[in-house]
Amino acid sequence: MAVALAGLITAALVPACRSHAPRPDPPGPRRGLGLLIAGTLEYGLPAVLLGAVCLGSAALAGGQGPPVRDAAAAAGAFTAGVLCHPLRARLRRAADRMLRAERNPYRLADRLSRTVQRARGPVEALDGAVALIRRTLHVPGASVEIIGATGEPTVHRDGELGDRPYEVPLTWQGEPVGRMLVARPAGRLRRLDARLLGILAVHMADVAHGVRLAADLQRSRERIVAAREEERRRLRRELHDGLGPTLASLAMSVDVARLTIARTPARVEPLLCELRRRLDAAIGDIRDLVEGLRPPALDDLGLEGALRALADRCGPVAVQVDLRGEVADLPAAVEVAAYRIVQEALANVVRHSRAAAAWVCLSRTPDALQVTVSDSGSGLPEPLQVGGGLRSMRERAAEVGGDLTVASRRGGGTTVRARLPLAVASEDPPSSGPFRHREERRRGEVSMA
Repeated sequence: MAVALAGLITAALVPACRSHAPRPDPPGPRRGLGLLIAGTLEYGLPAVLLGAVCLGSAALAGGQGPPVRDAAAAAGAFTAGVLCHPLRARLRRAADRMLRAERNPYRLADRLSRTVQRARGPVEALDGAVALIRRTLHVPGASVEIIGATGEPTVHRDGELGDRPYEVPLTWQGEPVGRMLVARPAGRLRRLDARLLGILAVHMADVAHGVRLAADLQRSRERIVAAREEERRRLRRELHDGLGPTLASLAMSVDVARLTIARTPARVEPLLCELRRRLDAAIGDIRDLVEGLRPPALDDLGLEGALRALADRCGPVAVQVDLRGEVADLPAAVEVAAYRIVQEALANVVRHSRAAAAWVCLSRTPDALQVTVSDSGSGLPEPLQVGGGLRSMRERAAEVGGDLTVASRRGGGTTVRARLPLAVASEDPPSSGPFRHREERRRGEVSMA
């Protein structure tokens, strides 16, 4: 029985050595004193209780026979086992309060999750999580720095970090999103658990990634609104300052020709020739306005014909166009994005790559359109300078919820790959091939007639 009692006490004390082992700081006398007090409360007192119950049961049954003593010892051990875990949990919480720290990572993670779920948005969730970490760890301050799109970190802080705070990197699916900083405790009796900080970093990385996605979405919305207003301003300026005065001047020229033909018919012909020249210029201005809204080639030729027309205008570069899957019924936004991306990519090939050949491939899947433009030129420069063309292509892909990458091609050259999701909300019906808008206008005119 003594051997069993020693084994039970040893089994109760061994976890004390394991639960406090991994720490980010080297051991010191004050830290060791804190761990000794916590371990004594959490494991020493339950072990004493376990031994007292077993010894008491044995003493009460000391005058009885061996079967009664064994039954009493078993009952005592069972009672001690039932009382040991809840007592140890209460003593652990008491030790945490004494050391002013939360050492249970699962309880802290649960509180963190509930705080995030109650928040109104990602930013509020991150601010609440940072404040919760500071309160539960009883540290002077905590902070999360998120790496922004411009490289400047966005700081969410609660309290003061002080000198030499703990630093834990935040990584989401292998991608660094920022770092978590936790101030060192005010008292030197304790240190923070590295395992606890690691578990917190996993949860905080998810929240930080959500905040960064929300910020990217807001920036994208602002760019779209700004681009829309700039386009409206441009159209208004060109209509008001360009096309409007031109049409007014043409009307005046028609009046002059009408008056001249009644008095001196011989002078009408030069006026009509000038009027025709100015009409041609006005028609060209209107075509430029229409092309700024939507490439006319898409309405006249369809996407396939428009891409082949682009390929034919690439001069010395031989461009091969390959379409895999049906592209005649794409959403209008995806169709324009694919055309503009290929147009800009081929323009870069002609201007910069010194390539002899290029390949354009459009592959349609059930949920996306894959656009690939490759060339046999000199490849990407080192280091890569992101210019207006590359930025424009990425924005075109992002506007429809897609993405675009540029990489060097194996064997020489450059490859541009874009993925454009097909689930794009549009007020207009999907395209149905060449001349679809003209057919729609013609049907509308017939119905009005």
